[in-house]
Amino acid sequence: MKTIKEVRAALVASALVLIGLTRHGWAQTVGSGAPSSTSPSGGAQTIALVGSAIVLLVVLWALVKMLDLKRRREGEAVIVQSQVSDAVLRDPSLFSLPITPTARVPLWTGTPVIVEVAGCVPSEDLREAALRVIEREAAHLRNDVQIESRIEVVPTMMRRSA
Repeated sequence: MKTIKEVRAALVASALVLIGLTRHGWAQTVGSGAPSSTSPSGGAQTIALVGSAIVLLVVLWALVKMLDLKRRREGEAVIVQSQVSDAVLRDPSLFSLPITPTARVPLWTGTPVIVEVAGCVPSEDLREAALRVIEREAAHLRNDVQIESRIEVVPTMMRRSA
């Protein structure tokens, strides 16, 4: 995946190339100063060239903005995931259990953060305790968090000693 700096460098390089092409095209159409009957579409070519350069710049600008938004939203997901994971590890009844939260933040703002929790616990009580801890921590971070539980109850699971 390209970084924001690489995309910006490509944007600047593309803009410079398009400016050079536009100046070259403009020099061919304006040229001698006398009206030429052999090339009546010279002005249309220049307009098309300038228009395509503007469209390309707008598309590249939108791409840079989307990449920046994606990077910021991924950063938000990392924060939510780490805080929820830390909350599970701080709880003495849960720290030795294989419970893994994974946060996803959709690209568009206004959509809820999704925290998928996977793992195994030996009892239904521990499963509910884990979900309470996760929901409480998520509610402290954001008000728009959805918890998707993939925690399985495996009664034969042996707990590791601390």
